[in-house]
Amino acid sequence: MKKTCFISLLALLGTALAEQVTILGINDMHANIDSVPQLSTCVKQERMNDPGLLLLAAGDNRTGNPYVDNGNRPGVPMITLMNHLEFDLSTFGNHEFDSGPAALRDYINAADFEFVCANVFTTDTQGINVKPYKIFERNGVRIGVLGLVQVGESGIPDAHPDKCAGLQFASPFDTAACYKHLRAHCDVLILLTHLGFEDDIKLAQMFPEADAIVGGHSHTRVEKGHVENGVLITQAENKLKYVSKLTFDVQDGKVISKKSELLPLADLPADEAAADLVEKAKSLPFFKRQLTTVKRKITRRESLGCMMADALCMRAITDIAIVNIGGVRLDDFPAGPLTVADVYRMDPFGNAIIRNTMSGKELIAMLESLTGSDHHGAPCVSGMTYKAIKPAAELKPMRITEAKLADGSPIDPEARYTVAYNSYIASTTSAPPENPGVAIDSDGAECLIRFLEKQKEVDYEGVSRIEVQIQD
Repeated sequence: MKKTCFISLLALLGTALAEQVTILGINDMHANIDSVPQLSTCVKQERMNDPGLLLLAAGDNRTGNPYVDNGNRPGVPMITLMNHLEFDLSTFGNHEFDSGPAALRDYINAADFEFVCANVFTTDTQGINVKPYKIFERNGVRIGVLGLVQVGESGIPDAHPDKCAGLQFASPFDTAACYKHLRAHCDVLILLTHLGFEDDIKLAQMFPEADAIVGGHSHTRVEKGHVENGVLITQAENKLKYVSKLTFDVQDGKVISKKSELLPLADLPADEAAADLVEKAKSLPFFKRQLTTVKRKITRRESLGCMMADALCMRAITDIAIVNIGGVRLDDFPAGPLTVADVYRMDPFGNAIIRNTMSGKELIAMLESLTGSDHHGAPCVSGMTYKAIKPAAELKPMRITEAKLADGSPIDPEARYTVAYNSYIASTTSAPPENPGVAIDSDGAECLIRFLEKQKEVDYEGVSRIEVQIQD
């Protein structure tokens, strides 16, 4: 009896000696600064319970808000807010590269926290301040965090190739395999990734040494965490709707239990200090100028893409224009005023506009290829319509079965047409036309601004110029 009680007492003492580690994971904020005051409140509340928690960002902190992306220091206003919240660490998302290497360097250097990404390397002489991993210590518990960013078939993340100049990227999976030794140096091992949920599952299958993956890129809402091969995988959708909260019980250098939950932010009160910083970031009068009025709410992304394509046609003076659907960053738009800021929300990338002359055959080939590089779907057009069949699998080219000009006449494979499209399309198409074309003196946002300010109101609700049938 006494022996049993002694053993039970030891068990209780062992439980009492366990340390709890808290991690808050954020992903794909996309510069949604209006929700940062609620995030600040959440972080403050959680720090009251655990002052030593880690606040991690899984990339795509920027791109999606003109006040962040289109000022003199692209992305830095978001970094200022992250500094205020005392982030501990971030990895890169594909959109961290949107403004080129010099802006990326400024963005990183503005941070009071560090960036980790093991599969990015610099080839220029100045370099960038990024490490593959970082090991923290909290209450005697060693917490290792390894960073990884997705790399596409082109050998770079989903970003404009020109904006990745001076950088090289390795496979995140091959890279991760080189860091399994971290397990011996950590009590808790976290993979901070911007790969997407399906690739996080793949990563967990080959890296059971990790305790958890704090992921991003696919904007997946993982309610209670997904366990794959013993690895807890989390992701908190996007644009600061949720925060992933992970808790680990660690005893004698080993994780004895772990769990994850999503903390909703929408109903939390705004932190006043953070709200003041947000208003300061939004104080530039240039972005507040009204360009036109939207007559009816636009409910489809494609309809916005048609409007953007019409703007390219007008500015470049072409027969046809093409806009990749992934370049349309709003899903809908309300009736009412449309401002300069709204334009930059729709098109935050600053891609140059190319004017080209090509055959109908080259035009069709380019359009078909774009679903093989843009996982968002088929491209929007102006000056034409088309019907197509596309395989259900992402990143598979479609096959156009019918293509007509706006007047209803068929596109002639042998005829020549003037076509406008952005430099991202030019760099990612697997079927480039023989002629590379020339850049005009406007980017996509400027084209749209010029187009809209000439119109008292616009009505694009229900506008559709494509019909795509998905086949298994």
